[in-house]
Amino acid sequence: MGERRARLRRAGATLTAPDSTTLARPAAARGRAALVCFVADALTLARRWRARLAFAVLDQGAASTANFLQTILYAIWLPLDDFGRYVIVWSVSLLIENAQIALIMDPMPAVVARYGQRNRRRLDSAGGWVVLAYGALASVLILCALPFVARFAAEFTLPLLCLAVANPLQRTYIFLRRLCYIRDRQDAAATASFFYGATLVGGAFALLHAGRLSVEAAILLWGVANAVAVAAIRIAGIDCFRRSRRAAVVWLARQLWIAGRWLGGAAIGFWISTWGLFPIVAAMAGTEAAGVVRALQNLFTPIVQFNAAINLALLPRVADKIVAAGHGYARRFALYATAAFTGSVVLYGTLVMLESKTLLTLVYGKPEIAAAAHLLWPLMLAMILESARQGSSIALLAISRTRMFFWSRVIGIGAFVAGAFLLGRALGADGILWANVIAHALGTGVLMIEAARIAADAPT
Repeated sequence: MGERRARLRRAGATLTAPDSTTLARPAAARGRAALVCFVADALTLARRWRARLAFAVLDQGAASTANFLQTILYAIWLPLDDFGRYVIVWSVSLLIENAQIALIMDPMPAVVARYGQRNRRRLDSAGGWVVLAYGALASVLILCALPFVARFAAEFTLPLLCLAVANPLQRTYIFLRRLCYIRDRQDAAATASFFYGATLVGGAFALLHAGRLSVEAAILLWGVANAVAVAAIRIAGIDCFRRSRRAAVVWLARQLWIAGRWLGGAAIGFWISTWGLFPIVAAMAGTEAAGVVRALQNLFTPIVQFNAAINLALLPRVADKIVAAGHGYARRFALYATAAFTGSVVLYGTLVMLESKTLLTLVYGKPEIAAAAHLLWPLMLAMILESARQGSSIALLAISRTRMFFWSRVIGIGAFVAGAFLLGRALGADGILWANVIAHALGTGVLMIEAARIAADAPT
C-alpha cells in the first residue's frame, strides 16, 4: 500500500509541475494545427475564386464569341450599306443597355451589400420589376420616335420597330445575368450564355440558308436568343419575378437612382464617345463607312469582353469585401486591377497590329475593310485608355462614389464633340476616331485622379 501511495504522489508531482518539453509539445501541435487550418482555408478560397473566374470567363467568352462571329458573318453576308444600318441600330441598343447598367446593374451590388444581408431575395424581386418597367419605357420611347425616323431616315423605321420588340427580352436577360453574379451562380450565367450564343450563330446560318437574312431579321434574332437565355437561367434556379410590395419596388428604384443617377449621365457620355461614333461616322461619311469601322473594332471584341467578364465577377465581391475590410482595400484593388486590365489590352492589341492587313483580309475577305487597316491604331488606343479606368471604376462603384463618372464623361464628350467637328471635317472617319482617343484620355485621367484622391482620404 505504501508503494502504491508513493507512485500516486510521483504522478501528481508530474502533473502539477510539468517540464518545459511537455509544455512545448502541445503549443507546437496547436501551432501546426493553426497553420494547417490557415492553408486549408486559403486553398478553399483560391478554389472558390478559381471557379468563379472560370465560369465568368466562360460566360463572357460564349456571349462575346457569338457576337464576334455574328458581326463577322453579317459583315461578309450583308452589303456594307446594310451592315452599316445594322451597326447603327445595334449602337442604339447599346445606348439602352448602357443606361440600364448604369442606373440599375452597377449600383445594385453596393445596395445589396449594404441593405440586403437578410433581404437579398426581396431586393432581387423588386429589382426584377424595376427592370421590366425600364424595358417597357425604353420600347415606348423607340415607338414614339418612329414617326420622326420615318420622315428623315425611312430606311431605319422597320429595324427600330424590331428593336422595340426585342428590347424587353434584352433588358431581362441582362438583369438575370448580373443577378447570377450577385448570387454567386456564375455557372448559371455561363450556361445561359452558351445557349444565347448557339441561338445567335445558329439562327444566322438558318436565316441565310432560308434566304431570309436581312437587317430586320437579324435584329429580331436578338430577341429570340435573349428569350432562350432567360429560360436557361430560370431553369437553373435563378428566379426573381415574384410578387413584391409596391413600396419595396419604389424604395429600391429610389436607392438605385440615388446611387446611379450620376452613372446614367456617364453612360450616355460613354456611349457617345464609344458606340455613338457609328451614327456620327454614318452622318459624315455614310453608312458603309460606319460598317467598316465596326468591322475593324470587332477585332478587339475578345479582349474587351474578357475584361468585362472579370469586371462582372469582381464587382459584387469587392463591394462585400470593402464593407468588411474598409476603404484601404479599395485603394489596393484599384492599383493592381488597373495594371492588370491595361496590360492585357496592350498585349492583345500588339498582337493584332503585327499582321493587321493579313488578318482583316483573312477574316472578312472584303478589300474595303482591309484598306482601312490604319484605322486600327486609334481604335486600339481608345480601348487601352478605356481599360485603364476599369480598376478605378470597380473601386468607386463598390463604395457608391459615382459623381465623378458623370463629370469624367462630360469632359470626354466635350472633347469628342469638338474634336469630331474639327478633325472629322478635315480627315473624315480618321479624324472622328482620333477625337475619340482624345476623349478617352481625358475621361480616364479624371476618373483615375478621383479614385486616387478618394482612396487617399478614406480610412485604411
